[in-house]
Amino acid sequence: MSSPTPEAAGQAYAAHRAHRGEALRRSALGRHVVRLAVVLACVLMLSPASGAQRIKMATLSPEGSPWDTILKRMGKAWEEGTDGRVSLTIYPGGVAGDEPDILRKMKIGQYQAGAISVSGLVDIHKDFTIFEIPLFYDSFEEMEAVLADLEPTLSGRLEERGYKLLGWGYVGWVHFFTTERAESVQQMQRLKIWTWAGDEAMGNWWRSNGFKPVALAATDILTGLETGLIDAVSMPPLYAMQMQYYKKAPYMADLPLAPMMGAILVSKRTFDRLSAADQKVVLAAGRAAQKEVFEQIPKLDETAIQLMKGSGLELVTVDDTEHHKGWVKAAEEFAEAMRGEIVPVSIFDEALAARGKFRRQQAASGSGE
Repeated sequence: MSSPTPEAAGQAYAAHRAHRGEALRRSALGRHVVRLAVVLACVLMLSPASGAQRIKMATLSPEGSPWDTILKRMGKAWEEGTDGRVSLTIYPGGVAGDEPDILRKMKIGQYQAGAISVSGLVDIHKDFTIFEIPLFYDSFEEMEAVLADLEPTLSGRLEERGYKLLGWGYVGWVHFFTTERAESVQQMQRLKIWTWAGDEAMGNWWRSNGFKPVALAATDILTGLETGLIDAVSMPPLYAMQMQYYKKAPYMADLPLAPMMGAILVSKRTFDRLSAADQKVVLAAGRAAQKEVFEQIPKLDETAIQLMKGSGLELVTVDDTEHHKGWVKAAEEFAEAMRGEIVPVSIFDEALAARGKFRRQQAASGSGE
C-alpha cells in the first residue's frame, strides 16, 4: 500500500481540524444555549408574570389569636382567588421583632407585609397620633365614623411612604392594667407606665403631664411587669388576656381610654408587581378581613374581661365616680396640649369636624325617635 502524498496528508489534516473546530463550536454553542435556558427559567420563576408571589407578613399578634386566624383566612382567599399566584406566610407573635423592626425589615424587602398597630403607624406618619388621644372617642361606632372620613387622608399618607393599605385593623379599646389599684389621675401618676420604645415625643408628653413613663419594646412588657420595671400598661383586654399581662397586672380600670387601631399593609413595591386582577383579589380579601375584625373584636373584648375576672382580674370602677370627672378634665387638657405638639393640626381639626358631624347625626337621630 503506497503512502499518501504530502499534499493529500495536508488536505486530510486540514479537513480533520475543520471538522474538530466545527464540533467544538457546536459544543460551545450547546453549552451556551443550556446556560441561557437555565437563566431564562430562573427569571421566569421569579417574574410576577409567572404567578409565584409569596408575601411574607410579620405581626405582633400571637399565633392562634383571633387576629392571626383572620389573617390566615385572608391569605387563603388570596391563594384561592389568584389560582395560587399570590400566597401569604405569616410570622406572628413578634418573631420578626417589635414594630419598628418589622417596618425596617419591610423597607429592605425581608418582609413584604405587616399587620401593624397604631404605634407602628405613628412611626410611618404622625397623622396616626389622632388615635392616641385619651377619651377623644366616646364609642367604637364614633371612631369608625371618624376613620371613614379620614381614610382618604390616611391611606394617602401611607402610599406616600411606600405602603398600600389593604384594610384597617382593631386591637380593642385600651384600658389601664396595673399592679395595684389606681382610680384617680393622681394615683396613676405615681405608677411607672409603659410607653412604646422609640416614641420619644409621647414619652416626653406623658412626663410633662406628671406621669412616669418607661419606654420598652412591646416584646418586653411581660418582663417589665415581672421585674417591677413598670407598674402599669395600657392595653385592650383581649390582647392583655392573650399575652397574659393581667396575671402580673391584675387591676383593670373600667375607663376606656382610646381605640387601639391598626392596619394591614403591604409594601407598594410588592403590590405594584401584582397583576391588576390579583391586586383586586388582594384588596377585596383585605377589606373582608377588616370587616371581620370590626365585627368580632369588640365582642371578644367584652368576653375577655369576663374570662379574666374569673381568673383573678379585679375591675376598678372609675366610670360614674368622683374620679371620672378628674379623668375627663385631664383628657380635655391632654387633647388641647396634644394639638400641634403631638398630633398635627390639620388631622386633629379634620377628626374634630368628623366627630362633630357624627355626634350631630346621632343627636338628630335620637331626637327623631
